Amino acid sequence: MELTRLDLNLLRTFDAIYRHHSLSAAAIELGLTQPAISAALKRLRTHFDNPLFVRTSHGMRPTPHADTMAAAIARALDILGGVGQAQAFSQANTTIHYRIYINDVGMLVVMPQVLRHVSEMAPHAKISIIDLRPDEVVEALDRGHVDLAIGYFLGMPNWARQQTLRKTRYVCAVRANHPQIGNSLSLEQFLSAKHGMYATSGSPHSVVDETMARLNLSRDVTLRVPRFAALPFLIASSDLIVTIPEDLGQTFSRLLDIKLFPPPFALASFEIKQYWHERHHAEPAFQWLRSVVHKETQAIARQHARRGSA
Repeated sequence: MELTRLDLNLLRTFDAIYRHHSLSAAAIELGLTQPAISAALKRLRTHFDNPLFVRTSHGMRPTPHADTMAAAIARALDILGGVGQAQAFSQANTTIHYRIYINDVGMLVVMPQVLRHVSEMAPHAKISIIDLRPDEVVEALDRGHVDLAIGYFLGMPNWARQQTLRKTRYVCAVRANHPQIGNSLSLEQFLSAKHGMYATSGSPHSVVDETMARLNLSRDVTLRVPRFAALPFLIASSDLIVTIPEDLGQTFSRLLDIKLFPPPFALASFEIKQYWHERHHAEPAFQWLRSVVHKETQAIARQHARRGSA
């Protein structure tokens, strides 16, 4: 079949005549006049160099050549009819592979709940956590290397779709039996202590030092690490003090012998958001994943609020 010379709408005409054995019935189905159907049949006969359908006492009957074409044409029309239609999303049956960026805090605080939910509702789905520096996330979203980015970011472009998940804040953490810091943390103690901090390219958490600089304050940072989650372990056996997201502090205060304090100067809270590219915005599989992330982070926020009021 030379598709470059064939109007594909003629295939619909062929299929309708083949099924109805009637030009008038085919015309009604396709919303055409009977002369238009007759003209389309004439074009089909010319293109395929075959009568295709002949008039009998039992209607328009296909020739053997038309019989050999019919099944293939029906399959082709079925395939073309599905082009552009969104596929139904089934959580139970999907085998989708989600690629997510989330930092180590989120992996410890949020991902266990998200993974539990996905494992229960979409048991055949796969998740990969993509390891990136914060300053690599925008390009990864734009290139399609990640489907969803979760966390605290600065300078996200306007094309990035976003949803605020919750607000959080910073806390200061030290080991429980710290020799200088007891049941409260003063500004003097904070400034005289040695500090550990999270440090990596493009980190938005430089806000601590930026705030201190505006207040004409400085701290003695003796340890820098590229993973937030390492800091609670490191201070549990040292006299360092660290300023970390409250989520991480609360998680590790139940596992390690550390204590948490509000910072001794005002530090702005910050928002955890999820970001995605426009091309994933309307896709049901990704809409579902984002709804799971939102639901689980909201549950975490409620848990923290209850602990804070206890």
